[in-house]
Amino acid sequence: MSTSPVAIVTGGAQGIGAAICIELLKKGYRVCVADIEDLKAQEFVKEQQRIFGEENAATIRCDVTEESEYANLFEQILKKFGRVDVLVNNAGIVEETNPRKCLEVNLLGPLFGCHAALKYMGKNKGGKGGMVINTSSVVAFSPSPKMPAYTASKHGIIALTRCFGHPFHYDKDGIIFAALCPYLVDTNILNSVTKTLDPTMDYSKVPDKMSPEFVAKGALKLLEDKINGSTLVVLRSGYHYIEFKDEFRKLIV
Repeated sequence: MSTSPVAIVTGGAQGIGAAICIELLKKGYRVCVADIEDLKAQEFVKEQQRIFGEENAATIRCDVTEESEYANLFEQILKKFGRVDVLVNNAGIVEETNPRKCLEVNLLGPLFGCHAALKYMGKNKGGKGGMVINTSSVVAFSPSPKMPAYTASKHGIIALTRCFGHPFHYDKDGIIFAALCPYLVDTNILNSVTKTLDPTMDYSKVPDKMSPEFVAKGALKLLEDKINGSTLVVLRSGYHYIEFKDEFRKLIV
């Protein structure tokens, strides 16, 4: 069996997730595209298999709002590839008309993913450790008044990452957690904002939005730097780590 590292990317069939999958494949990873959209995922994986080899890409359907599907995902990938080194919790939606769904996909899903990573990758559970990257957004730092559910979910991702990125977890499990926070990206999720929120909002015409490929290179930077609990903001000007003040740490158990 190959010793190449293995990565799981949720929401990996399109947009930022697809770009991350491609960058990982270029770096020699074997990649599992975990997505609820079966047909898109299968089509994308077939294309990557033609380029990188059939043995290096796979897809498994995963509804990130169902904790049991993470168990199935990890167990199938461990059976197929023998290991999991990286999980990218990337699946996300903008759904202000259904805030429950928005929070379940964007925040509860990554929480389930982090728990699954600890269970299947954690050293204290027989795993080899690894890394989890959670996709957040710059709205975590600059709230969008027309997207309270989405904004809250992305704020939550930062807190989630910092919680799991605490030495309390790393010392036991050997897993590094980090957050990726891109500015506006040219993806379907951005274009859907106009349709679901306000016809006067047309982010598709914003001149300085970034490509998914540029954001994906931010994920590679996180993998290279391996800074536990870190938050990397991706702007047109480049990649910038955010420093958090810890004056309240002594108050928290």
